[in-house]
Amino acid sequence: MPLSVSGLGVTIEQEGGHLPILQDIDLDVAAGRIVGLVGESGSGKSVFCLASMGLLPERWRTDGTVAINGKTVTGRARRTIEEARGREAAMIFQDAGASLNPIATIGGQLVDTIRRLRDVRTGEATEIAMELLEHVGIPEPQRRFREYPFQLSGGQNQRVLIALALAGRPRLLFADEPTTALDVTVQAQILDLIGRLRDETDMGVVFVSHDLGVIANICDEIAVMYAGRIVEYGPTEAILRSAVHPYTQGLIKSMPTKRGGRLHSIGGRVPLPAERPAGCAFAPRCPRRLDKCSEDLPALLRDDAGPTLRACHNPAEPVPAAVAEPVAAREAVPRAGDALMQLTGASCDYRIGAHGSFLSGHTLFRAVDQIDLDLGEGEAVALIGESGSGKSTVAKLALGVEAPSDGTVLFDGEPVPPVGSAAHRAFARSVQLVPQSPFLATDPRMRIGDQIREPLDIHGEGRAGERRDRVRALLDTVGLPDELARRFPHEVSGGQLQRVVIARALALEPRLLICDEPTSALDVSVQGQIIELLKTLRGQRGLSLLFITHDLRIIRSLCDRVAVMHAGQIVEYADTDDVFERPHHAYTRDLLAAVPDLATRAAPAARSAELAS
Repeated sequence: MPLSVSGLGVTIEQEGGHLPILQDIDLDVAAGRIVGLVGESGSGKSVFCLASMGLLPERWRTDGTVAINGKTVTGRARRTIEEARGREAAMIFQDAGASLNPIATIGGQLVDTIRRLRDVRTGEATEIAMELLEHVGIPEPQRRFREYPFQLSGGQNQRVLIALALAGRPRLLFADEPTTALDVTVQAQILDLIGRLRDETDMGVVFVSHDLGVIANICDEIAVMYAGRIVEYGPTEAILRSAVHPYTQGLIKSMPTKRGGRLHSIGGRVPLPAERPAGCAFAPRCPRRLDKCSEDLPALLRDDAGPTLRACHNPAEPVPAAVAEPVAAREAVPRAGDALMQLTGASCDYRIGAHGSFLSGHTLFRAVDQIDLDLGEGEAVALIGESGSGKSTVAKLALGVEAPSDGTVLFDGEPVPPVGSAAHRAFARSVQLVPQSPFLATDPRMRIGDQIREPLDIHGEGRAGERRDRVRALLDTVGLPDELARRFPHEVSGGQLQRVVIARALALEPRLLICDEPTSALDVSVQGQIIELLKTLRGQRGLSLLFITHDLRIIRSLCDRVAVMHAGQIVEYADTDDVFERPHHAYTRDLLAAVPDLATRAAPAARSAELAS
């Protein structure tokens, strides 16, 4: 058995005692099986992996038993886990950029790791490294061997991490959110690669994700985690077809699909370890809670009606994932006669260094090439495509951050003024940005209320008392309580902070919001809240939206039209339903096929049934 965990508990030392992080976790991973850990941020998924690998800090105490390939690696067996790490078990982390050494070549990092784990000479380690790069699908491995991480794409760096994890020929692999930051096409490639490696080596895999669509398309079993405990566990097909825990059902309903429909969200948030109630930690958010739920901690027991385990005092009736939420008809906004924002033949060139050029020392890179894009009053247009396709450059053109090299960019019939000009100050009142990461978009040293009020201060809107009233009204508009104004960004959740960013963007009552990947860093349950909020704001304020994303699932119920970008050009531009139901361009079809969707999973479930029989 590659992994056997029994009674695993993790606590952290604090003044006054130990704070529980994980509680009584039992989990087995057999050879050739992929077990998915799913749950919102703060559920304990990553801590479970780090505890199993013996990578937690010293003041974190681990109880229970963890056995890797039959060897106990907890308790007094710390030297055992150090010897097993890399050889018996390995781990792939979420951020390849942060995991790789930026000043060492790809080949150098691989060779050093192989020499340490396999005790071979440099020449043999180099041969093994080349084989690993080829095995994980790195193009031109001989050239990439000599390059640095910054010279590779995100997907290629993630493949390098997988090669490093395989360097010691482990029988157990922990994959902690290995595809979260990747485009859907690259994500599909990484999932296929992990599945292929599992089949070829018969290793066990623990696959961590907050995206049930990803989990459903690769895992044989699913363990649903909440507040440091497993609350439901079973075969993938059984969990997705007959989940009974209200939290699992909430996660399933929160998953966006290519079919569209209203996005469900789970109210509240995962409690911090110090806030957990005596009973079920999900009780404050649960629509089926009983009095005993707040008092008695439910044990993880086998469901009498099926093959799953669940920890719930009042389980719900099973709701199949495919029909969890009826498809809602999308009400398209009629096209306006005149475009609010219009790009005509717009191009954007960047000046980059040119090796070997003694004439100018630079060359031009065309990030956006001759695109035509229009957006009407009150309309929502999605801009989709992989990283590097030019989506964010289009946003910069629309905001005046970049000037077009060719063509025109007009707002309300007038050229968009460049940033820093006197005209841009007035323009900024009408067009605002909602960026990708709310944590990077807010000042950690400023209170939330001050940050929402800042645009009003800059533009001299009203008196001090009127601005305070305006902040309260904006918080109410985005569904946040007044008392949040006194907090700092680190004191609220990611979803709440993204609402703060939206409130700040609404302060000057803009006519157009440009949303650049505003949900990619959020849990699926929070994604639904943000999408539904944007839909409500459209209806209430007549806002226009330019919604930039690489996740096609979240746009069908929000956007009227979709522009598909590839290599700096728009290759398809049509009504949303036409793009999803009748895509014309091959690239659009590839994007749709790569989306991890609950309704289209097949291979993992089929394999589970085959192995169980």
